[in-house]
Amino acid sequence: MSVGDPTIDDDHKHLVELINTFETAISGTAIDHKRVARVLLGLVEYTGEHFAREEELQLKIRYPYHESHRRSHRDVLKKLSDIVTDYSKAPPGFARDSMVRGLANFLKEWLVDHIIQSDLRMKPYVLQMQAQKAEAMRRKREALLASQKMAGMEPDLDLEPLGKTAAPR
Repeated sequence: MSVGDPTIDDDHKHLVELINTFETAISGTAIDHKRVARVLLGLVEYTGEHFAREEELQLKIRYPYHESHRRSHRDVLKKLSDIVTDYSKAPPGFARDSMVRGLANFLKEWLVDHIIQSDLRMKPYVLQMQAQKAEAMRRKREALLASQKMAGMEPDLDLEPLGKTAAPR
């Protein structure tokens, strides 16, 4: 389920962990509502951060479906926010417990749909960007070695070009 970008892939793993924690909080006979509340708030916060990183990546890779993807992100964030509001207003008891158990299915379906249906479509664009970066670095390295050779210097394979170094990923 990798999209090819380590940050986004790690985000997806963390979202899976949050949903698994939610599942644990609702398993058994008694629901751990404190844990449910913490997970829901964490899910809203982390999902917003993840979406921002994902949309930034989409702009970098010139993802052609960026606008529709961004709109779907806004819809999901609204839905998650509404869920938190509804949960916080629900009185303790059977109705709230039923609501929470129903959320588990929504969360799993959303995550699978988000990653498999939407995000995996970005993979070819991410891989293309990575290949272009690697090619640019290879050409830069070749130019550096050629300039060292023309200057009569012994090629230094460990030497970075003067000026800016490659930005960390």
